[in-house]
Amino acid sequence: MHGVTDETYYIETYGCQMNDHDSEKMAELLEGLGLTAVSSEEEAEVIVINTCSIREKAEHKVYSALGKLKSLKARNPRVVAVVAGCVAQQEKDKLLKRVSQLDAVLGTHRISELPELVQRIRTTGERLCVTDFRTNTESLHIPAPHRGRCAVCSFVTIMQGCSNFCAYCVVPHTRGPEQSRPADEILREVRALVDKGVKEVTLLGQNVNAYGKDLVGKNIFPELLRRLDRIDGLERIRFTTSHPRDFHEDLALAMGNLESVCEHIHLPLQSGSNNVLSAMRRGYASEAYLEKIALLRERVPGTAVTADIIVGFPGETDEDFEMTISALETIRYDQIFSFKFSRRPGTAARRLPDQVPDEVKVERLARVHAIQEAITREYHEAARGTEEEILIEGFRPGTSQPFGRTRTNKIVNLDSGNNVRQGDIVPVWITRGLKHSLMGTTQVVESANEGPCRRPR
Repeated sequence: MHGVTDETYYIETYGCQMNDHDSEKMAELLEGLGLTAVSSEEEAEVIVINTCSIREKAEHKVYSALGKLKSLKARNPRVVAVVAGCVAQQEKDKLLKRVSQLDAVLGTHRISELPELVQRIRTTGERLCVTDFRTNTESLHIPAPHRGRCAVCSFVTIMQGCSNFCAYCVVPHTRGPEQSRPADEILREVRALVDKGVKEVTLLGQNVNAYGKDLVGKNIFPELLRRLDRIDGLERIRFTTSHPRDFHEDLALAMGNLESVCEHIHLPLQSGSNNVLSAMRRGYASEAYLEKIALLRERVPGTAVTADIIVGFPGETDEDFEMTISALETIRYDQIFSFKFSRRPGTAARRLPDQVPDEVKVERLARVHAIQEAITREYHEAARGTEEEILIEGFRPGTSQPFGRTRTNKIVNLDSGNNVRQGDIVPVWITRGLKHSLMGTTQVVESANEGPCRRPR
């Protein structure tokens, strides 16, 4: 392949960590053509909009971004504009018909073909739509260069797609069925990252704890964690997102016994009502979910649990919603991500009767937010006077203030004057709890009530 020289590219990314990681791969592919990254679409000859359609709001943002293409291409006719990601997979050639300035639509299984796509458009002027699913997605096996949120933390995709077909979710339609990477391939990528100075990896998958079911017919995610834990120099392992149906005792034991696996799990509940969970096709009852939380907290004391909650699913009654409120108050998550139900194309829930009025969704969502904010605030206030271990990720822009994360995934901003470097793992003492983060210091401080600082819960 002949390289394209003296040209620039810009990638706009919407959505989840998986999309961020896919954008890293696309950036590497474009740089293989000789393109250079720029900080805005106004400067770029190749523009890629990597999209998310899991929420209606995210999809609307994509169309807003596409609206800029007309003026950009009028200014520079050489601009090649590509839409990738879930909206591309969902809308296919309809996007080309809707947006006349768009040159290509690139599906979630076809990321590896981006360089050829750009070259072909440059050569022929064709408008292209490449969205067919692949039984073995080539881009899944591409080790992405380390372009994560900081030099010492990186994402590693271990699987993609989902085979659950929850009634509200577009992922099986836009990402296809579950495909797991071979374990040896994952281990090679992680070792290479550690050799470059990475201390923490986050394992990514739409249903990460179902890893291996498509390879060997059973869940082998705990075994993968055990193998990764043996890599010298890898200090921390995180993973997201987990499905409650695939959470079992062997994973809880791995989290409790493996030194590098962090004490945090994102385990979406979605609803506290069994009627709603059944309509959602989640595959578990609220009682079983509560038992899994109890098992996790028994096996991994002090673990942080976060979750997703959907309010206003079709048919959700006031009684159903109160069950969700009861679950929030019983489980006491460290944090949640909560959303109003939105009718996504191709999903079973889009066609369900008894759609909940938007004003009811708004009221329910506000109540969920208020309850969770109070719980999170209590956790953060209780952290004052405790000792935590954090990995220094970097420094606040334009300042010398360092920040990092605890093993339970809480952000800690340190006061100035701490003698730390990026990548250090240091004990800190929490001095104050804020709404979304903690303040701390590396200097030993006295607790107002208990003398020297104590270890956290």
